[in-house]
Amino acid sequence: MPAGANGPAFLMVRNFSVLKSYNNADTYALTVGLLADRIAGYPGLRQTWRKPDGVLSMDERREIQVHLRALGYYSGKIDGNIGSGSQLAIRTFQSRRGLTPNGVPSHDLLDTLRR
Repeated sequence: MPAGANGPAFLMVRNFSVLKSYNNADTYALTVGLLADRIAGYPGLRQTWRKPDGVLSMDERREIQVHLRALGYYSGKIDGNIGSGSQLAIRTFQSRRGLTPNGVPSHDLLDTLRR
């Protein structure tokens, strides 16, 4: 139950461990398994897999980059991928605003940037 009690549940069999021997990430093995099931003709997920509370959408992450660029903190690509350049820009912004400079994009950060 990777999404918790309110998300979908999966029965893992030996192939899950085999997939993880190539890439040890649970999400990788689960994704490959779900794709293989779809190719084999099995139905997709029967339940919505919601994002955990507090997770930003791609548009929200792009908006953070846009605000940081407008303020002169970020010069990278506006793509919503929070890599090292975005994290540095966030940390610098947070530090100059007296916030904890953790470099993590969040709804609180986005709200602050919108002001």
